[in-house]
Amino acid sequence: PMPNNCIGLVVGDVTGHGIGPALLMAETRAYLRILAGENTDVGQILTRANRVLNEDIGSERFVTLLFVMLDPKAKTICYASAGHPPGLWLDKKGNPKPELTRTGIPLGLRPDTQYVASDEIKLKKGDLLALITDGVEESISAEGELFGKKRIMEVLVGKQSARASKIV
Repeated sequence: PMPNNCIGLVVGDVTGHGIGPALLMAETRAYLRILAGENTDVGQILTRANRVLNEDIGSERFVTLLFVMLDPKAKTICYASAGHPPGLWLDKKGNPKPELTRTGIPLGLRPDTQYVASDEIKLKKGDLLALITDGVEESISAEGELFGKKRIMEVLVGKQSARASKIV
């Protein structure tokens, strides 16, 4: 939850595997929840989270993250991305719209990084947003073939009215 009845949508990824990266993601989540509870500027939220995380992260770790603020009443979003794979956006006919591209480097790399929110984006009825991690795109079939962005888009087309749990 965010101020003014807005909703924060976040997807992120931490380098590495195991307990250390899991704890780092839990820490990142906690910072974001606290910061988002009192601020609607997603760029400023990432800037402040980055500053704190940079003190806790060694040079071998970083966090990629896409933070989207949804205003359900105005039917708008704005976002900031810390080096995360782009969010995908399709119209009601399944045509791709501009991706939610990276707006900055991953969190934890440089303490002085300033993240800037995107311009406000107006959503239309039937639009579909998909926030993904590279794990989806880089999934490998039994035959050794990457899933890839093209297949992700194929899965999304025609699912604009489906529940998120069905699409996943």
